[in-house]
Amino acid sequence: MSSTAASVTQLSSSKKAFTLIGTIIAQFALGSVYTWSLFNAAIAQELHVDAYRVALTFGLCCFMLALTSSQAGYIEKTIGLRYTTIISAFLMFIGLYIAAHATNLIGIYIGAGILIGIAEGSVYLMSLTNCVKIFPQKKGLISSLAVGAYGLGGVAFKYINYDLLVAYGLQKAFLYWGIIVFVLLILSAFMMFNAPQEQNRSNYTLGEVLSHKSYWGFAVIFLMTCMTGLYVIGAAKDIGESMAGLDASTAANAVAILTFFNLCGRLVMGSASDKIGTLKSVRICQIILCFGVALICYPELNMVLFFIAIACVAFGFGGSITVYPPLIGDFFGIKNVTKNYGFIYLGFGIGSVCGNVISFVLNGFQKTLPVLVLSMILALVIVMLTKNKLHQE
Repeated sequence: MSSTAASVTQLSSSKKAFTLIGTIIAQFALGSVYTWSLFNAAIAQELHVDAYRVALTFGLCCFMLALTSSQAGYIEKTIGLRYTTIISAFLMFIGLYIAAHATNLIGIYIGAGILIGIAEGSVYLMSLTNCVKIFPQKKGLISSLAVGAYGLGGVAFKYINYDLLVAYGLQKAFLYWGIIVFVLLILSAFMMFNAPQEQNRSNYTLGEVLSHKSYWGFAVIFLMTCMTGLYVIGAAKDIGESMAGLDASTAANAVAILTFFNLCGRLVMGSASDKIGTLKSVRICQIILCFGVALICYPELNMVLFFIAIACVAFGFGGSITVYPPLIGDFFGIKNVTKNYGFIYLGFGIGSVCGNVISFVLNGFQKTLPVLVLSMILALVIVMLTKNKLHQE
């Protein structure tokens, strides 16, 4: 028996099961942040500002999420998963409390942007990789369940938060959202157990992986994937109207399609990676994603082709995000996967900004999307040239 498997057996079956359930609950609660767009118009009206200024809150949240995730390995080592989750529960509630009582955009940025971003980043990656360590033989499946729960949280809370907003108004909606997430995170904190430390010599530290070209290749691929996926997902409705000639109501269907296929990509590719391998799974995701973005650039884009294109983008993006944690574990060892993947996860925050910067510089979707196609072709070439075995470098 490998040292990884041997160490994990130190946890009883019940503790493993509770950790899995707790991880799913935590991810579900954290996924609620993806409902932020529901509040943009209400906040803009309340504070008498432009909606696009309010929308910057979500970008700030994503950046802080990625930045904090990059430090998750160190947080895990010093504080531990349970106490980190408890602290994050308080940060989530405090952040939403500040947002509920904010009288200007600074309060919104601090509460819903910075504090919620830190809370999200502290628990998201740590709980995910901890669960992967506990089930080393089913890394892909566990990753798909956890990341899928995150996506499902975004879907469920769209209805929860919308109903809260309609029924109680902006301030109470924030407070009730904060209470619900607080309860879920506290519950999950007491269900999750830290994975035992294992001593396998094949585990690489963050300092060691930085010397391997495959690691930097994965970092570039992840950055390109996030830059492309997040840009298309965030602007899908507008792209449908301007490039496919759809009316506003028809183009709005893109949101439901994106949500469904993003979730499918997370569940399908995560589970498949246990059978066909993580590297091959990432290659499949990159091909699907590249095809989807290229299809959007088709000169005679129509409704059917547009919906097929965004379905491919959502599926490929969701699948890639899910497979990456077990991929890094396969290549560089499970023990330090939180730190090693955390550094790569910075690409999520950087990518979310880069796509919008390119669009701003090039002034629109028509010129931005071909650039994203080229970036995905580059990512596809890199992943196709990546070797299956680290020692072959």
